[in-house]
Amino acid sequence: MPEAAPSRHLAACAAVVFIVYTPGEGAEARGYEPWLRQIDNPFFNAIPGVHHYANWKIVEVLSGAAPSWTHFDFQGLTAPEVLHDVWFNRDLDAFRSEWIRLWGYGAGAPPPVQRNAYLMQRDRPPIGAPQPLARLTGGRGAPPPAADLVWRVTDTLRKHFATGAAGAAWRVPAAEDNPLGLDWLALRYGAGPPAGEPDGGAAASLDVLVRCIAAPPDSS
Repeated sequence: MPEAAPSRHLAACAAVVFIVYTPGEGAEARGYEPWLRQIDNPFFNAIPGVHHYANWKIVEVLSGAAPSWTHFDFQGLTAPEVLHDVWFNRDLDAFRSEWIRLWGYGAGAPPPVQRNAYLMQRDRPPIGAPQPLARLTGGRGAPPPAADLVWRVTDTLRKHFATGAAGAAWRVPAAEDNPLGLDWLALRYGAGPPAGEPDGGAAASLDVLVRCIAAPPDSS
């Protein structure tokens, strides 16, 4: 029998690009989620160097303030060293520019947090099985001692395809420039709003219930 293909689990990715954004006004009514499932997600998952690409959205703020973005993507890499080739893939650049035209950021330029993406490194071995709903938390300082997936935010990546050519470096350490305002992210899978304090406790400034819209078919 042929050997089974490896799963496309997010947990298998030591390096993950975290992409936050808010689609333009009316995107949901115009069929944004079906487009993500049918067009966007298969395209991103076919890019060389991408092991897992998934589209998520916030469905409820569990505590604290709401973030300035409503949606996010996890772009898990096959290895940390493929980042440059993935980030500057020409087909990917053209597709992302077309996304801006189709779905937009709303009026005007995107806010600073949406002009960048954020490279994260896995902080510890993953636990738990993927589920369509999860609690996403993030904060400053040390990451929480327990969650299904925990990452440290290490670098800020400039969205050259959205902001145009500029003299600034495309990748800078998060310690020097971090519009996201988080040192770590933690994901705890669950079928509903979990009770109790968020992972990270008082250090968690982000605490939201999130839903997966689209992911590789062999990632669960």
